[in-house]
Amino acid sequence: MPSTVQRGNYYKRKTKKWFEDKGYTVELTEFVCGRMIGKGKIIYQKKDVLASDGVAYTDTEFILWNSKHTVTGEIAQMKSSGKKNFMEIKVPPFIKKQVIIWQPRVREPAVFDIT
Repeated sequence: MPSTVQRGNYYKRKTKKWFEDKGYTVELTEFVCGRMIGKGKIIYQKKDVLASDGVAYTDTEFILWNSKHTVTGEIAQMKSSGKKNFMEIKVPPFIKKQVIIWQPRVREPAVFDIT
């Protein structure tokens, strides 16, 4: 059974490919920073820029997206957690915020616009 981090990275790559197949240019907006916690000990932590996993854009559209996955197929909980993260940031009205939720054994994700 893959770890939660491995599963999250898989669905992030899958979402990136999904947007690229639709003609978007995609950039991941996550970076890793290290913090010293003691003598010679470093904790690495992932940080999201603008609370999103990535940015997808064309010449007419700009989307901040956050990729989520569900093992049980329950979308409501994933949607609310993704929405909570996006409600904290303020962006201009022309930038769309989307939560992309992947369900087991489904080829297309559920896409939710957050306003």
